[in-house]
Amino acid sequence: MEDNIRHIANAILFDEDKALQGDREVREISVDGDIIHVTIAVESKNSIDDRRAMEDEIRDAIKRWHEDKIVRITSVAMDDVDVPCAHHHADANASGHDLPPKKSIPGVKHVYLVCSAKGGVGKSTVALNTALALSSLGKRVALLDLDLYGPSIPSLVGQDLPPIVVGNLIVPPEIHGMSVLSIGFMIEQDQPLMWRGPMVASVINQLLWEVDWSGNDIMIIDMPPGTGDTYLSILQSVNVDASIIVTTPSELALADVKRGVGVFSPYHVPVAGVVENMATYDWEGRDAVLGLLDNVKADDDTSKKAIERIKRILDTTKAIRIFGARTQALCSKMGLNLITSIPLDIALQNDNDSGTPYMLQPKKAAIREAFETIAKFIIERDKDTDEDEQA
Repeated sequence: MEDNIRHIANAILFDEDKALQGDREVREISVDGDIIHVTIAVESKNSIDDRRAMEDEIRDAIKRWHEDKIVRITSVAMDDVDVPCAHHHADANASGHDLPPKKSIPGVKHVYLVCSAKGGVGKSTVALNTALALSSLGKRVALLDLDLYGPSIPSLVGQDLPPIVVGNLIVPPEIHGMSVLSIGFMIEQDQPLMWRGPMVASVINQLLWEVDWSGNDIMIIDMPPGTGDTYLSILQSVNVDASIIVTTPSELALADVKRGVGVFSPYHVPVAGVVENMATYDWEGRDAVLGLLDNVKADDDTSKKAIERIKRILDTTKAIRIFGARTQALCSKMGLNLITSIPLDIALQNDNDSGTPYMLQPKKAAIREAFETIAKFIIERDKDTDEDEQA
C-alpha cells in the first residue's frame, strides 16, 4: 500500500505544470489502521496557498484509491531541521506552515463548528436549533453563518436584517435573543455568490474580527458542506473548542463523515461528536389505527390472531429507520460520540420553509429533547474545559 501511496503523491508532487518551486520529496508515509499519514517536504519559498493546493490534490488522489481510509497530508519546509512525523500532527506553526498563532474571537468564551462533509443533511437546521436550545438554557449565544456560497440562516430565521456599523465594528442584529450574522444579510436574496479563495478568506476575516461579538458565552458557526477554503481559514486562525459533525444514517453520508473527520486533527480541533439527523420516521397514523383495531370485535380465534398480528406489525412502524442504522457502528469504530439522533419530521421541515425556527415552539418532545441534548452536551463540555483551565 505504501508504494502505491508514494507513487500517487510523487505523480502530483513532481508534475511540472504545478506551481511548486525547487526541491521536494515525500518524506514519510505511515498507515495506522484506517488512517493514512503522508508528510511532504518542499522548499520554503513556496507560498502557503500553493502548498495547501498541493496537499488537497494529493489527499483527493489518494482517497480515490483508498476511499475507505482517512487521509491526512502534512507539508513541511525542506530546510526544517526538526521535522515532525506525520502521525504526531504538530500544530501549523510547528509543522512548517509559518502561520501566525491562533486567536480567540473577542467577546466569545467558546466556539463550536457545526459541520458536514456532505450537503443536504440538515446541518444549518441543527446549528440554528442547537443555538436556540443553548439560549433557552440561559446561555448568551452568537450564531455565525459561514456558508458563503449558500447561506441558509436568513431563510431559516425568517428575517433579513442588515447589520449596522458602529465605529469600526459591525454590530450583528439580535434575532430570537441571539447575535446572528450571515453574508446573506448583506447581499440581494437572489444574488449568486462566486468567491475565489482569497475573497473567501477576506470575507471570513471580516465576519470574525471586525464584528462586535462581545458578551457571548458560546458561538455556533454554521460551516459550509465539504472541506474547502473556509475550513482552512478557520482552523488556521481561530481557537475552536470543537467541531460537531452532522450526518444522516445513509451509507453515502457516513462515508463523507469518515473523510471529514481527518480535517480537524492536524489543527488540534477535536471532534466533539456526531449528530444523526433524519434518523427515524415516526408514522403519526399508527396510534389511530391501533385505536380502531381495539374497537374491532373479533368473533373467532382466527380474527383475534389476525388483529394481534396486525398490531405486532404496526409496532415495527413506530420509529422506522428508512435510511438504515449504521451511524452508531461507525461512531464506535472511529471512537466518536454519537450525541443524539433527530427524527425526520414534517413539522420541522415546514418550520424551515416558513422561516419559523422549530425550537421557538417545539411540537414534538423527541425533537425538542434531541436539540436540548446537543445543547446540554456543549454546556457540560464547556464546564469541564473551564474547570481544567482553572485547576
